[in-house]
Amino acid sequence: MIEKSTMATRAKSNTMRALDDIRSGFDQRELWLYLGWREIKSQYSRSIIGPLWLTLSMGMMVLGLGVLYSQILKIDVANYLPRLAIGLIVWGLINGIIIGACRIFAVAGGAMRQIKMPVSMFIFQFIWSQLLVFVHNFLIYIIIAVVFLMNPGWNVLLFFPALFLVILSGFFISMILGPLCARFRDVPMIIGSVMQIIFFMTPIIWSADQMPSRAWVLTANPFYHFIEIIRDPLLGKTGTLLNWTASVGITIALGAIATVFFARYRARVVYWS
Repeated sequence: MIEKSTMATRAKSNTMRALDDIRSGFDQRELWLYLGWREIKSQYSRSIIGPLWLTLSMGMMVLGLGVLYSQILKIDVANYLPRLAIGLIVWGLINGIIIGACRIFAVAGGAMRQIKMPVSMFIFQFIWSQLLVFVHNFLIYIIIAVVFLMNPGWNVLLFFPALFLVILSGFFISMILGPLCARFRDVPMIIGSVMQIIFFMTPIIWSADQMPSRAWVLTANPFYHFIEIIRDPLLGKTGTLLNWTASVGITIALGAIATVFFARYRARVVYWS
């Protein structure tokens, strides 16, 4: 009985330390805001247009795929291109977070061993850098909206809570994948391969309306729900109740799992990185 009580107390103590770590990491936002921006900027040092290469490369991909697949699928490019652009931009954010989360502590290992800092600070920095990439890519949607005279109306305001859910879920996923990939170095390769398959299983290039008889496949795909709650408001829609309910539910579940996982393995990350 005493042993069970001790284990429960230890688990509670680990959880409180993990939550304190997250609070301390957030409090150092001036540092990780700067480091996140510097990380993006350093990748394009001595380049004429700098981080705008992010926008240019994504724009070329959107234009190329948009023109090609609008002909293959026989869809008006004015209807297809905005939907494709938003899908690719949001997928870029989600995929970037999941793939990049596997390298958070491998990259930050040197700093973690030299300076005592909250472990979550490196997660905040990573998520911020991914958000900056998303903002650069989002310029493509703005250009397309102007060219095609899109007017999403007041529904566009739903974009902000939708983006918040994606970012929050990304933070929770990073709390899990960061330590996991630091411990098991084969996991990043597995995740990279799986994400390539999921890209084609998610309605980004194609539309969900093209497979009504396989609706259960989409319902079981969490990436579909997160993409739709961002894409629909930008197209003047609201997103379905199923999309929003699933996204909120997944975020809550990830938060619970991430808290337990991070509380248990947070202290070991520095030895694995």
